[in-house]
Amino acid sequence: MQHVSICFIGNGSHAERIKMIISNMEISYDLVEYDRAVDIEQQANVLNSDIIFIISPNNTHANYLENLSKFYKGYVFCEKPPINKFGDLEIFNMIDPCRFFFGFNHRYSEIQEFIFNAEELYDMGDMVNINIHMSYPFSVKEAYKSSWKSNVSNSPCGVVENLGIHYIDLSVTLLGRIKQVSLNSVNINKSGSAADTATFHLVHEGGATSQIFVSYSTLARESMYFSFERGDVSYNGSEFNTYYPRETFGKNGLSICPPIVLTKSIDSELLYYQSLHNCINYFIKIALSNNCFNPDLIDKARISTLAMFGMVQD
Repeated sequence: MQHVSICFIGNGSHAERIKMIISNMEISYDLVEYDRAVDIEQQANVLNSDIIFIISPNNTHANYLENLSKFYKGYVFCEKPPINKFGDLEIFNMIDPCRFFFGFNHRYSEIQEFIFNAEELYDMGDMVNINIHMSYPFSVKEAYKSSWKSNVSNSPCGVVENLGIHYIDLSVTLLGRIKQVSLNSVNINKSGSAADTATFHLVHEGGATSQIFVSYSTLARESMYFSFERGDVSYNGSEFNTYYPRETFGKNGLSICPPIVLTKSIDSELLYYQSLHNCINYFIKIALSNNCFNPDLIDKARISTLAMFGMVQD
């Protein structure tokens, strides 16, 4: 059994979730303590660890990534988004894509697996549109008011960087690079200074489109709809469904909704946990084998981050 030393920068609930996942893996490890009061380049125990997880508030990522790119030779897992200020974009040119990895866990989720299965079983054609609505009224809770996520100084992109970035990256993963982006962010509930609601419209290089609505202000709803040339896939927070074929007509010859030909039940919390588990497992596997991550992962992270700012890559 391989043994590794692991350091966590950040000790919140998400760090605890990741530690639980690692504890159930077939590896031997010890945890290296990070001291926030001391510059990281002065902490030999941290710099000598095999793996570092950056699970701290978004506004701290850039500084950690810059320093680790200079002083650290191990593997780095950084939660998304990589950065949350446009002025820190140079970070992508500093980090080694072979050793640095960003936790876009939807890349490793049941969402993609179900879609791929549907495409293998049915003549769906190309995907032409993604429509996502993800919301829950986090901003009405007292915890939100005291959270860094509600403060525009710490979270300048608001709900976009904390919730929307997941689905921007999912759209990039499924439909490719972005050539146009339109973003509208607003603060509806006024519980903090950061935007709590946002709408994206993305046009991808091949002509496909994505519409993404995310909110910490409106009522709880989870909806993902993937439209293909000859069929559709949907997720409602508890169940995936595939509708096929396109040529489905009623007795009067008018088009009607096709039958559900493939379905799978999975609760959204389990969907998230499984995707996080798969993401961490992939990262650990590469780190333990001393291999390089696919540089395409960093490229997609850059594209998604630029879209978060309402911009596209040249």
